[in-house]
Amino acid sequence: MSIVIEELFPEVCNLFGDSGNMRYLKLCLPEAEYISTGLNDKPHFAENDVNMIYMGPMTENTQLQVIERLKPYKSRIEELIDKGVVFLMTGNSHEIFGKEIADKDGTVVKCLGINNFHAKRDMLHRFSGLVLGKYEDMEIAAFRAQFTEGFIGDDLTPFVKMSKGVPMNKTDFIEGYVKNNFYGTYLLGPLLVLNPYFTKMLLHKLCGKERTLAFEPETIKAYESRLEDFKDNKVGIH
Repeated sequence: MSIVIEELFPEVCNLFGDSGNMRYLKLCLPEAEYISTGLNDKPHFAENDVNMIYMGPMTENTQLQVIERLKPYKSRIEELIDKGVVFLMTGNSHEIFGKEIADKDGTVVKCLGINNFHAKRDMLHRFSGLVLGKYEDMEIAAFRAQFTEGFIGDDLTPFVKMSKGVPMNKTDFIEGYVKNNFYGTYLLGPLLVLNPYFTKMLLHKLCGKERTLAFEPETIKAYESRLEDFKDNKVGIH
């Protein structure tokens, strides 16, 4: 069975070098079919089966455009999430699937309303730093840089339970959320390059079996070194 992976709007959803997620995935899974959907294109998933959908971070103005582009496919996206299709939404891209983004000036952006999530945005204050924590039994280490705080509802599962670094908001020491195989995370890096065991888990979901990563020994060595650095009390994680 062919594995189909669709990347949404890469020409505008590519901040912080997160296009590296797809570049690495192509090296790890070269036999898959990769579809790149432009902002003015009809998404492939609208009328076809896919195994994974990826979208990276974007500007706040682009978020408005993406919301409008995806609105006609809300029910189809909900169907795919329920079916267990893998969604990986990094940076601020996952905010689009929540309820709303509320600006400090009182402006409210209505999102797709698929996931029980909302964000509060303050464009005068960016908060950034390192993130260290666990998803299931895997340690996750990555970075964040954003103007928003995210808040999840009780029906969503936190993605990373943090042990060190900057959380998703000031009250919950978590990062991102999971709904079936939908992963919504602010983490940057790119995430798949920095966290090889998480990437291996995604590949297992897609292939149904264990896969060897591209440059696996080097990637794991770099990951272990990064974990050591992040855990060092001399390293300022803020």
